[in-house]
Amino acid sequence: MRRRARLAPIALALLTGAATSGAEVPAAYAPAAPPPSVATRAAAARPSSALAENDLDRLLAKLDAEEKALRAELDSIGPALELTRRRMVARGRAYYRHIRAGFLPVGGGFDALVDHAARVERTRLALERDLAREAELTRRSAELADRLTHLGAERAPLEVHREAMNRARVALAQEEERRAAFGRAFETSVRPDYLAIYGADTGPAELDRRAGFRSLRGRLPFPIAGRAEVRKVSRRGAGGPGVELTALDGAPVRSVAAGRVAFADTYADYGLTVIVDHGERHYSVYASLGAADVRAGDQLPGGARVGTVASGPDGARLYFELRRGAEVIDPGPWFGM
Repeated sequence: MRRRARLAPIALALLTGAATSGAEVPAAYAPAAPPPSVATRAAAARPSSALAENDLDRLLAKLDAEEKALRAELDSIGPALELTRRRMVARGRAYYRHIRAGFLPVGGGFDALVDHAARVERTRLALERDLAREAELTRRSAELADRLTHLGAERAPLEVHREAMNRARVALAQEEERRAAFGRAFETSVRPDYLAIYGADTGPAELDRRAGFRSLRGRLPFPIAGRAEVRKVSRRGAGGPGVELTALDGAPVRSVAAGRVAFADTYADYGLTVIVDHGERHYSVYASLGAADVRAGDQLPGGARVGTVASGPDGARLYFELRRGAEVIDPGPWFGM
């Protein structure tokens, strides 16, 4: 009886005023924005241009982990928000029905009226909790979306920096491979089983076997057909004399003897270069080409086209060397100069 006596004023107040007074929804608790991540603080403290590769990888890994966690939370909010809204609709309808009932339970006596008032109050409180929950989920969803946008902005310059580092590393590795291939090209005669980096043939070279390359000394043909101006020059890094031949721009460059292409690529101060292995540890080098028409491993007859002369500020010029092993030898006596 004491409980019912205490509930009676609540019941009367609800049934007389609930229909006209709107239920106030408490404002959703707004927690402070999450502190910057470790990756964000480190990136702010150190410019990306100064980041070491390991530091960069760690920062990107932390950003990836944070993004993964945020997306997982964001994905979980959708179903929770949908469930909350469905529950709000159901409870809102129940609350409306209770309010419409008004004093109808009076016919069942005072106990029925008190029970009805208690149900109305429980429904109203549950509806307020649902409204607060919906507001909280909506706010959190917006926070997560905003944070993901900021993460993308933080990651973009780091990705660019890592891509630049990767390109530089690849370029350095390619240059080292060219340098190694250029040096090893002059070893293929004594190492016929050696596999060059740029697709060198591992089979034996097809040579003019009648007298060998040495028999061409004094009558070696020039690599450019027709009239050409020839002068002896020394190229940086060569360690010995070569010759420079002037010709028309785009004139064909031909192999001075039969052999196998040991190298065909761009190399340091030589530019686009083709090296032909003639056997007996003799090689011809065709540098500063405008184009190369052969690939490493190609078997060439004497006079085969290897590329074209390139045009430069001083006209079209071809640089030519002869080597015995890795040693540059004077080509003059071979040309009969």
